Amino acid sequence: MKQKAQVKTQVKRPAGTATRASIPHRDAQKKIYGNETLLVVLFLVITFACYLPVLSSDFIPTWDDNAYIVDNAMIRSLSPTAIKAMFTSQVGGTYVPLPLLSYALEYKIWGLNPLPFHVTNLLLHLLCTFLVFRILRSLKLGLLYAAAAAMIYGVHPMGVESVAWVTERKDLLYSVFYFGSLLLYIYYIQASARKHIFFGLSLVLFVLALFSKIQAVSLPLVLLAVDYYFKRTGWLKIVFEKTPFFILSLVFGVAGIFVLRSVGALKINEIFTLSERIFFGIYSLSAYLLKFIAPTTMSALYPYPGLSGQTLPVIYYLSPLFILLLSFAVYLTAGKTRSVVFGALFFLLSIVFMLQIFGAGQGFMADRYIKVPYLGLVFLAGWGMEQIKEKFKSWLPFLWLIFAFYSVFLMVSTYQRCKVWKNGETLWSDVIQKYPVRDSRPYACRGLYYRAEKNNEKALPDLNTSLMLDRNDAEIMLMRGNIYFDKGRDDSAYLDYTRVLKIKMDNALGLGNLGAIYVKRHQYDSAVYFLTKSLELDTSIAVSYANRAVAYGGMGKTEESIDDFKHYLVLKPDDERVCMSIAIAYQSSGRFQESLGWFDKAISIKPDFGNYYYFRSQSYKKLGDRAKALADGLKASELGTKVSPEYLKSLQ
Repeated sequence: MKQKAQVKTQVKRPAGTATRASIPHRDAQKKIYGNETLLVVLFLVITFACYLPVLSSDFIPTWDDNAYIVDNAMIRSLSPTAIKAMFTSQVGGTYVPLPLLSYALEYKIWGLNPLPFHVTNLLLHLLCTFLVFRILRSLKLGLLYAAAAAMIYGVHPMGVESVAWVTERKDLLYSVFYFGSLLLYIYYIQASARKHIFFGLSLVLFVLALFSKIQAVSLPLVLLAVDYYFKRTGWLKIVFEKTPFFILSLVFGVAGIFVLRSVGALKINEIFTLSERIFFGIYSLSAYLLKFIAPTTMSALYPYPGLSGQTLPVIYYLSPLFILLLSFAVYLTAGKTRSVVFGALFFLLSIVFMLQIFGAGQGFMADRYIKVPYLGLVFLAGWGMEQIKEKFKSWLPFLWLIFAFYSVFLMVSTYQRCKVWKNGETLWSDVIQKYPVRDSRPYACRGLYYRAEKNNEKALPDLNTSLMLDRNDAEIMLMRGNIYFDKGRDDSAYLDYTRVLKIKMDNALGLGNLGAIYVKRHQYDSAVYFLTKSLELDTSIAVSYANRAVAYGGMGKTEESIDDFKHYLVLKPDDERVCMSIAIAYQSSGRFQESLGWFDKAISIKPDFGNYYYFRSQSYKKLGDRAKALADGLKASELGTKVSPEYLKSLQ
């Protein structure tokens, strides 16, 4: 008994005194943190390398980059008025003030250089990947397995669309805030003190996620799944504590529905019936699951499989059976572990509002929809690997070999997929290759890309194919008419413009372009009629003012012509040709003094064009200022304009 008492007294140490056992413990902690840092740096560097091709990509104006960035006047300023507009307006049927604000900041510094926009997207993706790792660690995954799962998330090719497409900044920002809110909520559950701080910060980040993309409304449901995973009790209290989250979700969700309705983007029982859309939703759910394992046939657009009323492919009718079997398998695990149910619930609850049961887009699937939901699947992957380590240790080398091959497959796929998003030609050629003659939009978008590149020879066949698939696309009909107009095929252009007006009588551009045809035909009365109709609908169409000015000039209505040219210059102030047209109009009507100011303006914009000096010389001559007339004549001759020696001699 004495010996035992002596042993006890020997073990005691004064408070604060280190023991031999405590030193290795601190060393072990340092080693763990060192290994964690090394692993984080490793998978982030690998992820960055896989996405390098996006840094040389252009904007995709034919796929929303025009509305959100390239042509968006809202992001041209950081004034209080502009910022207010970002928070009180919608773009393309979406309410995304924080992404717009980020675009405005980039535009302020770099203008429309696409590189900084792509760099920001890539950095946000790296931040998402890091947050996924931190969440997996907080869900009690081992270090190595959390890092492996986070790397799968980072390099998975289904994530490319959100990163390579600048418009999908909203996807990245909402994911960052969504993951941040989720992580802080887990800290709130695990904390023993200052819990309200974590809860409050989680709520703040949720608000920021909602201001980034409406799909963040799913977070309160996901938080309930987290409660289930951590075996929290008192469900009435658990649901009640999330009242602020649910209220915010409801407010933003209802507002989002109104926005979609206001722009005609929400389609309920339109084009496809609700029962057909349910099959589309279940099929897409199945596809997202399968693409996590085997990410093939990725596309910027997934066209619908046919027209409403037609029999769907068999795979669509088999999809509910697949989901039911999978759900039953998950249910069977519930008695043994909560991990499988949690991973499945996370995936389902975070993607359910994006299954397009109520259509709100041009396709029924999109790679970008998995940005948040795949966290549930990578958790299952990491958890599954850890279970194999614990229960089948002999399989461990084989397991890591499979992981290595799978990771390399994902990396290569992501690197190649990034190249597809280089520009409008590469993107839409990829869609056309995968879904030939299935949908008009890819041909239309590639045709518009070629048109913007001034390659009408390539644009015309694509626009023809698009119109073959959709004869009622007024925008593409109008663009084809413009190509015919440029090529001098006025009769073909005339037919397309009249078809546009049959589709939509109040198409301002169609009316204006038809007026331009009449100007070329010298049918000025008809030209003025259609151009006036165009400007009554839209006063921002500068070319309609210019064309009507030409028509008025042809009718001898000089004042009306000059007035329209001046209206044009309000919209296009640096067009020296129109300044010159006003100067010539004044000159032709004998108002030489008034012509000089407009000649001066044309020359200030384009000082190396000799004709402008020659015409101004004639006004100076008429005003009796031979010295200035001679100086302009000599300058015109010096710049290559043919000026007769007799004219110059008459000025000496």
